Amino acid sequence: MPALLSIADLIADPALDTQVLAGAGGLERTVRWAQTSESAEPWRWLGDEELLMTLGLNLPAEPAGQVDFVFRAAGAGIAGMTVGQDGLAPELSPQMLAEADRLDFPLLSTGPMTPFVVIARTVAAVTTNELNRGVLILSRLYQEAGSQAKLEKRRGRWVEKLCGVEVAVQDTATGCLVIGDKVPEVPRRHSLPTLRPTQLLLPAQAQLDSLVLVHLKQILTVDANALLQEAVSESTSAEAKLRLAFDGQLGEKDLMDGRWLSAGESFRVACAAESALGLLSMTLALTGLPPLALSRKQQALAVVRDRDAAVLESLAHGTGTHLGLSAPQHRFADLAGAAEEARNALQDATDSHPVAEYSGAQVSLLARSASEAEQIVASVLGDLGAGAASVGTYRGSLFALLDDDLQWQKTASRLGIHRQTLAYRIRQAETLCGRSVRKVADLAELYLARKAWEQLDMDQRT
Repeated sequence: MPALLSIADLIADPALDTQVLAGAGGLERTVRWAQTSESAEPWRWLGDEELLMTLGLNLPAEPAGQVDFVFRAAGAGIAGMTVGQDGLAPELSPQMLAEADRLDFPLLSTGPMTPFVVIARTVAAVTTNELNRGVLILSRLYQEAGSQAKLEKRRGRWVEKLCGVEVAVQDTATGCLVIGDKVPEVPRRHSLPTLRPTQLLLPAQAQLDSLVLVHLKQILTVDANALLQEAVSESTSAEAKLRLAFDGQLGEKDLMDGRWLSAGESFRVACAAESALGLLSMTLALTGLPPLALSRKQQALAVVRDRDAAVLESLAHGTGTHLGLSAPQHRFADLAGAAEEARNALQDATDSHPVAEYSGAQVSLLARSASEAEQIVASVLGDLGAGAASVGTYRGSLFALLDDDLQWQKTASRLGIHRQTLAYRIRQAETLCGRSVRKVADLAELYLARKAWEQLDMDQRT
């Protein structure tokens, strides 16, 4: 976006025959208008970003008066002053030049062959072009805003394409982005009058015309309100469904149309103070996750996929909200139990460690001695405990399946073999030890033997 004229631009134009006498430190000042005045007090009529052009008839002859003239002009915000070389002005004193230097107030001199009207027209032409461009941008802003789909409104990239500025709208309470992909580095912040407090974030170096910025804020306020309202509606709907799930009336496939949890995925329950319910649900909704959160037993609960728990952990660390997390769960029927785990974990959250994960007391499955471990291995594994290479392969595959909670595909993938190959190895292992992973009693003994084998292996290495 081209900038308006500066004092430096004017003196750089040889056709204007204008030079700097003093105040070179202010040459980057913007000039929106150039006005001729011979008034003894031109600061009463001129102001910000206006260039004073004078033949010098209004300048005091004595140095003290000239110093005061510069001081008052600079104080009024006048961009600078040029004095015509027509022989009508008094001699400009060193004191006046020194005052202009002190204030970085550009004091210029224009040759006698350059009418002031030429300077005025030059400034007016650029200003008019800039105003016309601003009107064009406003027209395109409203046109583009009305044609954007929801996804494009959320990303906000259409603004960058049109104005050359990357924008973001951030929800103040959660820190989540309502519009935009990322927070600009060292952003300038502008509050927006949205349904809930938000801020427009612009890069510090962004240059936007003030009129364009006003209208852009209005457009983004409307877009942000629509997205926030949608997030609230999603949260309300998800809360009603989650309440049915806690009451046992909905399963994971009925919740959010079954889209939120894939086969084999685990989930967690998060617990926080009841006052944090809005933070939890809006954070999930604004980050594009199912906003499964509700108030239950005077506490806020949220259900997230294990891989998405980091979103809530980040919220807790960013806002100081205490959060308890259950252990990963594989069965949706364990939802209520997971909620209790999260409640218990919440008691361990502190200001310095706002996120606490459930770690229940573990039942010890270790044998009391190496001799007892050897006895368990021999009695349960039998021939599967032998040292042959093929037997070791069957035994290792069985142990891997036990470690993965009988998740066959997960074990096959971890071992780098086909699921049918894993099934064959497990059948061989079952034959060798005379036990089956499909029988609860046998499975308990095999798991004890697996822990005993691990203990013997540790003993041999110590």
